Amino acid sequence: MRINIRSNFVIPGLEGKENLEIDRVEISLREFLEELSRRAPIRVEYIRQGIIDPDEWEIEINNIPYYACPGGLDTLLRDNDTVTIKIMALGGG
Repeated sequence: MRINIRSNFVIPGLEGKENLEIDRVEISLREFLEELSRRAPIRVEYIRQGIIDPDEWEIEINNIPYYACPGGLDTLLRDNDTVTIKIMALGGG
């Protein structure tokens, strides 16, 4: 299965790649994000204590916020779906 990836930063472990091939028939968004974390040379925690912190990350499946999908983090991804991961800018002065 191929999952397309868009982001506003370089995802550790996927430098220069726009998609990820996964040897599974189905995978949930939660499992996909955990797989991305495992592949990174320095682990990136997209999910902490079972949730995605909206102050840290904005995640979409095919341009729909993951929390608006019926399964939320447990939404099953399909071949050629696009997962968008945006790191939220920190404010300050």
